[in-house]
Amino acid sequence: MENKTCQNCKKKFEIEQEDLNFYEKIKVPAPSFCPDCRAQRRFIWRNERNLYKRPCDLCKKDFIFIYDKDTPFPVYCRECYLSDKWDPKSFGFKYDRSAPFFTQIKKLLDTVPRMGIWTVGCKNSEYTNQSYFNKNAYLSFALRDCEDVAYLQYAKNCRQTLDSSYVLDSEQCYETINAGKNYNSSYLQECVGMVDSNYAFACRNCENVFGVVNLRSGKNIFFGEQLSKEAYLAKIDNLKLDQRSVRDKIDKKFNEIKSKSIVKNTEQIKCVNCVGDHLENSKDCYYVFDGWDLEKARYSSWVFGSKDISDCFGMGGSELIYEAISPEDIRNCKFVFLTDSSHDCEYTAFCQSSSNLFGCVGVRSGEYMILNRAYSKEEYQNLTEQIKKDMSDLPYVDAREIIYKYGEFFPNELCSTSYNESIAGKYYPLTDKEARGLGFKWKKDIHRSYTPTLIPVNVPNSINDVPDTITNEIIACFDNGKCRHQCTTAFRITKEELIFYKKHSIPLPILCPNCRHGKRMESRNPQKLWNRNCAKCGKEIMSSYSPDRPETVYCETCYQREVY
Repeated sequence: MENKTCQNCKKKFEIEQEDLNFYEKIKVPAPSFCPDCRAQRRFIWRNERNLYKRPCDLCKKDFIFIYDKDTPFPVYCRECYLSDKWDPKSFGFKYDRSAPFFTQIKKLLDTVPRMGIWTVGCKNSEYTNQSYFNKNAYLSFALRDCEDVAYLQYAKNCRQTLDSSYVLDSEQCYETINAGKNYNSSYLQECVGMVDSNYAFACRNCENVFGVVNLRSGKNIFFGEQLSKEAYLAKIDNLKLDQRSVRDKIDKKFNEIKSKSIVKNTEQIKCVNCVGDHLENSKDCYYVFDGWDLEKARYSSWVFGSKDISDCFGMGGSELIYEAISPEDIRNCKFVFLTDSSHDCEYTAFCQSSSNLFGCVGVRSGEYMILNRAYSKEEYQNLTEQIKKDMSDLPYVDAREIIYKYGEFFPNELCSTSYNESIAGKYYPLTDKEARGLGFKWKKDIHRSYTPTLIPVNVPNSINDVPDTITNEIIACFDNGKCRHQCTTAFRITKEELIFYKKHSIPLPILCPNCRHGKRMESRNPQKLWNRNCAKCGKEIMSSYSPDRPETVYCETCYQREVY
């Protein structure tokens, strides 16, 4: 074990022996940033939800992109980006030993064209990003194989589902979080296999249940009361769920029930020797969140199908990876961003189907390249070793006097994404002043070219009173930008959305999609663990529930005995 003081936050942190073994295996020095600061540094590179209308800088047609018009680099539509109308190699140049390496790669980051939005195989899904093989998806992000959906984030294989996050294999669902294999259900969290159910937490395989917690295979249960099917349906019919005022009261009552319930210290399914939360079918993981099919993963989140990885986010099908964000199908790569189907790459961004790259941006089907310039295999090997030595002898020093040598991810100053555009703001919320003080960019005065035509107090309380003309209105968001959810201050209701609300007797929302997503994220436990004791047996456990939370936290064994 090694003790260090983080360069960034100045707090002390420990480097475990398992980490040191991994660093030795992949031949990198131990980090000078603590795990949280490393994650925050990576997260600023990923803008998922902020969309802008702007022209492609090559064909000049207007598109929806994740980049505003003020970027230093050109932005291309997918067709132009993948065409032979430009060559990433034309931006290459010789390495200069008299200048810090990160100063040189910044030239590429500021000049090489980028694809405006990351979508693959999608139909009628213009307003999506990190979107793969979806159809009729709207304002949804980081999703795959979904159809007729809106306002989803981190979703896979969903149909006719709205306003949900971390959701899998679900249909006709609304406001679900950390949920899977559910049908015709709403307001679920930590639930699997639910049918025709509403307001449930940590439940499994239930049908026709309402206001329940920790239930297994229940039917026709209303706030803990067992009823006949006829009596249950009568209860539901009498609730007037079409009214927002009724839903607000139910929300309050249900949240009080949840806060007094027993909870499991972390959510793990079929895991061996794992420390983390929301893990499935994984082995030997430490401080990993939202992952499945993993082996020997550390300090990572939203990862799957990978082995021997550390400090990764948004990655699948990869092995021997360190400090990576948004890659897929890569091997033996370090310090990479949006690099796919590649191996043996370091300090790359937006590269695809390549091998043996160092300090490259936007390269496709390349090998033995440094700063987008091709070399022979021998030249490449010799020069990369020289650069690594130079990075320590002549490091990059930012405005805060943080030193970046070989072994650190890209400096914050090289990132064009503003803190409040990135996912960093979701996991590590900061104010404008706080972000700038830490050297991050901040996007201010985002121009809104619309004026609300309907204020929240005038939105009908009941969905039954909403006219079809509501789709013509611009509704002011109730939060009105006074939150940390990247509020858009106003929003519209789409025709398809209105049909869904009326079909399911759901009152119109009065928060914009970003604020609704932000509140869902706030309801999830943070990607952090605390040492505490099981409230039943006293066993020492690690939990994503902080000690000041009101819930009663059980270890896995005691929890299973209680609910089954």
